[in-house]
Amino acid sequence: MLTQAAILLLAASGAQAATIGDRYEPSALKSSSSAIARRVRNCGKPPPPTVYFPLNFRYGSDQKITTDLFIPGTNKTMPVCFDQGSEDYWLAEPGSVYNWGSEQLGVIGPCNMSITPVYDYPASSDATDPVPASYYNVYSGGAKNILGDATFEDTMTFTSVTGQRSTIRSVRSALVNFINVRVPDPSGQCEVTEDLKKYDVGILGTAPYQDNDDHITQGPHVRQQLLEQGTIKAPVQSMWMDKRPDGIEDTYTGGAIFGGVDLSKFTGPLVKVRSFPNSDGSVGYWVAPPSLSFQGKQIKLGGTGVEKCFVDSGTRNDAFPIAYELQDAFFKTTGLVESPMGHISWPGACGTVPSDVTLDMRFPGSKNGTFVDIKAPLKNYVRWDAGEEGLCRLNLYLGGCVLAAPFSSVAFFAADDEWGEIAFAQGGITERGSEPDQKSIVLRIP
Repeated sequence: MLTQAAILLLAASGAQAATIGDRYEPSALKSSSSAIARRVRNCGKPPPPTVYFPLNFRYGSDQKITTDLFIPGTNKTMPVCFDQGSEDYWLAEPGSVYNWGSEQLGVIGPCNMSITPVYDYPASSDATDPVPASYYNVYSGGAKNILGDATFEDTMTFTSVTGQRSTIRSVRSALVNFINVRVPDPSGQCEVTEDLKKYDVGILGTAPYQDNDDHITQGPHVRQQLLEQGTIKAPVQSMWMDKRPDGIEDTYTGGAIFGGVDLSKFTGPLVKVRSFPNSDGSVGYWVAPPSLSFQGKQIKLGGTGVEKCFVDSGTRNDAFPIAYELQDAFFKTTGLVESPMGHISWPGACGTVPSDVTLDMRFPGSKNGTFVDIKAPLKNYVRWDAGEEGLCRLNLYLGGCVLAAPFSSVAFFAADDEWGEIAFAQGGITERGSEPDQKSIVLRIP
C-alpha cells in the first residue's frame, strides 16, 4: 500500500499536468463547406490509414464519452473514457484498489474497495509482460490521484452497444493499481454509495502529445504510438456521435478515427475555429468561447473574463461563461429554472423536454469573418437519473467554459496536432452505429 507521503508527493508533482492553459492558434486557411468536402472525397486518392474507435454516451451511468474494451478471456467489456481532456492511456489491473474517505487533497482515506471491472491482461495470449514504470496522474486539481508501477502492450478490441468492433494490435497502456479520491465518508462506516460506483476503470486520453520545455506527456499516448509505428500518417483525429436515440435513457452511439477526418459525419461547413496553444504545462484542446442564443433569442454573456473554452469529452457538464449578474436573464430567456439545490433544470418531467428546442452556439473561425453554428437540442442535456421533484436536471452549468460530453453529442470534432488546428461542424446526423466511410476520409482538415 502506498504511504500518505507518496500520495502527497504525487499531488504536488502532478499538479502542473492538470493546469488549465492555452491551445494552438491555427493558420488562417479557407473553411470547408459541404460542397468542398464532396469534391475533396471524390478526388480519387486512396484514403489514409486510420484506426477506429466505436463510441458510447450513456447518460445514466458514465455521462461521458466512452469506448467499451473487451476483457481478455471473457465476453465482457469495461468502459474506457475517451477523453479529450487528458493525454495518457491507463487501465485498472487485477487487484487494484479504490480509496476514499478523506476530505483533504492527496491524503489516503480510511476506506478501500476492490476496483471492478479490471483489465485481466494475464488472460491474453498477446499481452506482453509488464515493464516496470512508475506512473501517476492527477485529475480535478488533485481530487483524483491515479498510481501504477508498470506498462504493457496487448491486442485490444473496442466495441459499442450496437456491436461495432475495432481490433488494434500492440496498444501500450499503463497499469493502475491504486486510485485515491477526495470523497468524505459521512457515515463513518465506509458506505459504498451509487456515486462512488461511478469511478473510471480506464481512460484513453486523446489530447495532443507534448514533448517540450513546458510539458512532457508522461504516460502511454495511443495516437503518438500509432504515429511512431507508422500505423497512421499524421497526428490527426476526428470524432462524431450519431443521431440522438429515441429514449431518454438510451445510449448514444458514435465513433472516432485517429489518422484522418471523415467528411461524411457532419452537415454544413466544417470550420477551423479560433484556438489556443498549450502553455505552462497545460493539457488539452482550447477554443474561443461561442456567442449563445436560445430559439432565436440572444443570451447575453457579460464581462466574465473567460477567453477560452476547454474541449473535454470526459466531463459530464457543459459550462458557459455567463456573468453572475446576467444569470437571471438567462433563465428568463430560456424558460429554465434553478432548482432549490442550485441545478439548472427543465420545469417539468424529463419526458416533457421538447425535441425541437435548441441552445445555439456560434464559434468564431480562425479566419476573420468566418464562424460555425452548432445547434444543441436541449434534450441532449437531460440528466434523467437525477433531479428534484417535478424538475428535470440538465448537464449544464453557468460560469467558466467547458464543451463536455453533451457538446460532443451534437458537434463533429476534428483536430490536427501538427498544424495546430481544431474544426467544428454540426454533427448528430448519422444513423445509429455509423462506421467510418473510407471513401470520405482525408488526411488533413480541408
